[in-house]
Amino acid sequence: MRELLLAIMVVPALVGQPAVFVTGGKGVAAQSSARLATADIELLVKQALENRFDARDLPDRNLLGTLTRIAVREEMPGARLRLGSGALPQREGYEFYIVSEAWAQAEANRTGQAVPFIAVDQPVITGDIATISLGVDLAVRQIPNRVKLCCCTGRGRFSRVNGQWAFVAWSGIICA
Repeated sequence: MRELLLAIMVVPALVGQPAVFVTGGKGVAAQSSARLATADIELLVKQALENRFDARDLPDRNLLGTLTRIAVREEMPGARLRLGSGALPQREGYEFYIVSEAWAQAEANRTGQAVPFIAVDQPVITGDIATISLGVDLAVRQIPNRVKLCCCTGRGRFSRVNGQWAFVAWSGIICA
């Protein structure tokens, strides 16, 4: 029989945030060489984020705390696409900027602090209906054999009305 060690780690910088625990598992390598998202997809991302940000209904939004400078992950690994500046929401009092997941991870490793970012993936546009996965994720300092259990992602449905993407409903929220 094989023994597997599971130990809860309490990290002061993450108290009240997602649990992190140690296992014998290995991390997953990031994908690379994704193509840039189309202007239509970037507009969907921008308007979907603005809509859910204003409604304070972005899964795991609480992980952003009181930040006014908010990162948006460049990569959409499931879609094998990258976001550009056209995907960034515009909201008074906030600055949104694009970061790579590798940069966020390097920053978390360097500072020892969690680096939150908005994660977007799997956009699908069919006429005036769209679905997209949205949520807030964290990069945390890498420690060998540690697996991060975080974060929640929602699959949102949107409808285009007069050229604007309007939220319809969440079709599911998954928390890992």
